[in-house]
Formats: sequence, C-alpha cells, structure tokens
Amino acid sequence: MAAEIPFRIFENSCDYGEMLEFQENLRSDVIAGKSKGCVLFLEHEPVYTSGLRGRKEDFLKPVGDIPVYSIRRGGELTFHGPGQLVIYPVIDFRNYGFASIKEFVLFFANSIKSVLTDFCGVTNLAWHDEKAGLWVEDRKIAFTGMHFKKFVPIHGFSVNISNDLSCFSKIVPCGIPNCRITSVKEETGRIFQVGEVAEKIAAEINGK
Repeated sequence: MAAEIPFRIFENSCDYGEMLEFQENLRSDVIAGKSKGCVLFLEHEPVYTSGLRGRKEDFLKPVGDIPVYSIRRGGELTFHGPGQLVIYPVIDFRNYGFASIKEFVLFFANSIKSVLTDFCGVTNLAWHDEKAGLWVEDRKIAFTGMHFKKFVPIHGFSVNISNDLSCFSKIVPCGIPNCRITSVKEETGRIFQVGEVAEKIAAEINGK
C-alpha cells in the first residue's frame, strides 16, 4: 500500500440523508485536491436504501415510518440500522496503490473477512463477487454497493454485527429471493460493539 489510509469512527448513530450529503461533499473535495478523504465507520439510524437495480416489487411488507432512499449505487434493496457497521471509503483509491476497482473492493472485503474470523470468531466465511458480499455458507453477513466518480467512491460496505435482522424480512435483500441474512451475533452468540469492530477493521486495512 502506498500510504496509510485515513479513517474516522463516528460514536453516535448517523442520519442517512445527512451522511449522504457529507460523503458527496467529501468526494468533491477529494476530486478537487482539497482533501485526502477518509474511510468513514458508523452506524445509521433505521433506513432502507434502493440501488440502481432496486424495484418497488422488492418491498414485501410496509416499512412504516422507516425512510427509504433511492440512491446511485450498485445493487438493489438493503437495510441499515443500529448494530450494523457501515463503512464508506471516500478516497481516491489510486493514491493507496490500488490498480482497479476490483482490487480495491476485494481488499476491503478481505479486511472485513479477517476481522470477522479472527476477532469475532465467525467461521466458513467466503466472498462472492456475483452476490456482492460476504457469506457464511448460504447466509449473507456483509454487503457492498458503491458509486465511483473519478476513482473516488461513495457508499460502501455494511456488516451485520448485532442488528435486528427482522427488518430484512420486509424486502427482497439484494434482489435475491429467499435470501437468508445473518449477523455476528446470530453466528457466534456473542455481542460485539460496533465501534470495537470498526477499530479492528481500521487497523487491518492499515496492516496493524
């Protein structure tokens, strides 16, 4: 890696709309050479997001007062909420030695996988490009979807730590019918704080 990747861990849950604006402004600054950007680690208040391939028919049940955002990222529908770690790497990946989008995405995927395995104790993890995420056998535990502009992404990864999985039952997650969703808590019976997992992943991406 060419240089250490800067990061920021947010202590409190973040509103999705405010964080989306924050990412877009940060990306503009990175592209303009005003900022190096950073990797943002956070939890969101409950929200559903629909990517470029999202469909109305993939909402299976009413979502009540939970907001829904249609956004410019790859993928279909997903849910974010407390107990889930969200990772937004808003950096120019070329500045950190990555030659392609695929290499960049796989680097973060493998960093997440290492922490979930070595620190959290999740076993049988595998990354699947075609299913855009980390899986524990037939159960999806981490997700990805990004939008790149001039080598700088917004959006990113989400990792189920101890969140309420019932919220996924109201949608077709990632456009995969009957997709089984899991979490670190579900797989191990242990509850980890989102912040401590974020710290481990931040260290992992910087080789520490």
